[in-house]
Amino acid sequence: MSAATMPRRVLPLIAMLLVLSACYPLTYAPGTPRPKMCDPTDTAVNDGHTASFFANYSVPKGPLSRDDCQTVVSMLNSAADYASQFPTVAAAKAAGWVQATVWTPGQGIHFADPTRLYGPFNYERPNWLQYNGTASTARLVGMMFLVESGAKPPEGFPGANDHWHNHDKLCIDADANPFVIAEHVSDAYCTGIGGVNTVVTGQWMVHAWLPVYAGWEATDIFNNSHPSLN
Repeated sequence: MSAATMPRRVLPLIAMLLVLSACYPLTYAPGTPRPKMCDPTDTAVNDGHTASFFANYSVPKGPLSRDDCQTVVSMLNSAADYASQFPTVAAAKAAGWVQATVWTPGQGIHFADPTRLYGPFNYERPNWLQYNGTASTARLVGMMFLVESGAKPPEGFPGANDHWHNHDKLCIDADANPFVIAEHVSDAYCTGIGGVNTVVTGQWMVHAWLPVYAGWEATDIFNNSHPSLN
């Protein structure tokens, strides 16, 4: 049967299926099952790096309301659509992204957009990305939003599950690649390796993992770490 001879009611259905097939796996439309990431099983207040974090988050994570679930999924779809332009380290480097950190177990390698290192928060354009290595073929595994917002984290995503975290000090060499060269070191040690110990408590960040990577389905999409990155 050609398109010209198909019943008119069939064509919109086919068009809808084509659109849905291209959607990010977190798609959630009315009448469809709730995505597991809207009902996290890892509900601990688990993203804190400094004492100031716990002043901002004291309530465990939990199920999102239907409206918040739909909105968060829609926002993450937009973020993932943007990040999909950079599926590998080679693609990120070609677009001007720079390696920001060394390998961190549970988090992989961070690459940053040097034109938007500190935000502002834009869910449609994550400013940091995470990969499973430094090889040119290393794969995208997650996104990170980093925002300079002072003493308080940014509003971020609807609901209460995006627990933003911060750091006390990072040893930074602005001319190095990666430019974050150490953490939790003395000023003297940092200077000795060519960096400057920099207070970064005003910089807040949250990870947003791809929903399935290496067999792990992220039920807490904003988890601090990824068990398959070790």
